[in-house]
Amino acid sequence: MNKEITGSQALAYGAIEAGVDYVTGYPGSPATGVVDAMLELADDHVRVEWAVNEKSAFDSAFGASLAGFRALLCLKSVGLNVALDSLMVSNLAPGPGGFVILVGDDPGGWGSQNEEDARPLVAAAEIPLLEPTSPKDAQAVMREAFGLSERFRVPVAVRITRALVLERGAYCPPALPKRSPSRGRFERQGDRFNVLPVHVVNFHRDLHKAVDSVQAAFEDWPLNRREGKGSHGVIAGGFSFHKLQQVLAQSGHPPLSILGVGTLHPLPEQQLANILGSLDAALVLEETAPYLEIQVQAIAQRAGLGLPVYGRLSGHISREGELFEQQIAAGLAALLPEWPWPTYGPGGRTMPSRQPLCEDCPYIPAFEALLAVMERHGGRDAFVVTGETGCMVRAQLPPYKLLDVKYGMGSSIGLAAGLARTGIPEKMVALSGDSALLHSGLAELIDAAQAGIDLLVVVLANETTALSGGQPHPGTGRDARGNPRQPADLAGLVQAAGAVTVQVVDPEDRGATEAAYEAALTAGGLAVVITRRACPKWVPVREV
Repeated sequence: MNKEITGSQALAYGAIEAGVDYVTGYPGSPATGVVDAMLELADDHVRVEWAVNEKSAFDSAFGASLAGFRALLCLKSVGLNVALDSLMVSNLAPGPGGFVILVGDDPGGWGSQNEEDARPLVAAAEIPLLEPTSPKDAQAVMREAFGLSERFRVPVAVRITRALVLERGAYCPPALPKRSPSRGRFERQGDRFNVLPVHVVNFHRDLHKAVDSVQAAFEDWPLNRREGKGSHGVIAGGFSFHKLQQVLAQSGHPPLSILGVGTLHPLPEQQLANILGSLDAALVLEETAPYLEIQVQAIAQRAGLGLPVYGRLSGHISREGELFEQQIAAGLAALLPEWPWPTYGPGGRTMPSRQPLCEDCPYIPAFEALLAVMERHGGRDAFVVTGETGCMVRAQLPPYKLLDVKYGMGSSIGLAAGLARTGIPEKMVALSGDSALLHSGLAELIDAAQAGIDLLVVVLANETTALSGGQPHPGTGRDARGNPRQPADLAGLVQAAGAVTVQVVDPEDRGATEAAYEAALTAGGLAVVITRRACPKWVPVREV
């Protein structure tokens, strides 16, 4: 019986079908929905949990695979940066359990501080990379990824985009297998799992052999889609193939040879060379970097082919932003200018960061009290305020316009401390979410304390990761499945990190909150005010 499911649910179904034992990650669109779907669909015998940050999640999932568990790591593109050190060594000595890294890219930066493309990073790690070419294929790709990982003894990455997880379609979900409790088994193999300098070259050679074997398998990969006929062709990477299909469905039947590529590293070079050899010109569709376009050009050159290859590098497709129907139609019109292509509007979505704070958000009184105290201490121009990822980005909307500096997750304290080190006359204020502080901000707090930086840190503790959908973090009094647990003691951690003063206030108590800010500004050194009130949207009433 068919039912409508999202791309996130299709990916979760595939992982459960594959017999995944352990799922972890850190919240961040567009990967968050897959973990949420796992919590919805998987039984309690599949261990699903959120980690303090992406590197911790990576190491935990990889460790489980060393004992034979099938482990799934879910993170977004910028989260892969956090885990990169672990990625670049795990490829050399994988374990017997399938290890799949699901990485979500966000073309257009709808919910991110950039529109990073994870494909070059995965290619640099020299591990296989798959991307579903349609929502229907998402399930199969996840199943195949675990099989590939165990067959060739190598981590496998699956790249998804925001458009894929948002897509809805009618599917016949599989009957999910009934699980029994799993127990891993670790088998000592001498130095097999010790990545020491003496072994690096041999391990690297083994990795290359494994990836060469994967490439041979990818030449006949059933999820690489070849269709149509014509002297002009389109090579579409991953989910761009689905977007292309939507445009072609409204365009009649243009004479085009089309290849949808779902195996993005290593590429099926012979298959690509064959289709290029039959064409007079080719258009490459992909998101976001010209990663596939560069590889296609190189394959054409090695095959002695002189056909033009259009795409982002040639200017036929914009080098920035998400790929919408308008851009695809414009690229196709350059390929076949005489064909009556449809016209489209610009396309787009509302960015979450452009939506105002909820009316009952505890950040509102925390910000209003801070602005009032700043006004009494020389006015807004006497301060520089740094922020970071999370609901606080909405503080940049009217009427607050609070942030002077905002970059990545967990960076506000380090940025403020760096600015303070330059001797600028303004007083520094760093805003940090509780999840961001635990993610990576605490290390920056320790550095600032050790350096004796004069800095006010405001920790906005709403006991959840609200902007990504209310997932718990170590400071939350519940786990991913809603079971109660002892939360991390933020005040104790901050005090142990070396803060001169630490105060905890309820931001709804305006007088106490302003008094805490006043005391912190006059204390000197590193002073921390924790404004603690649970997010009423995501945290159960019993915890407020």
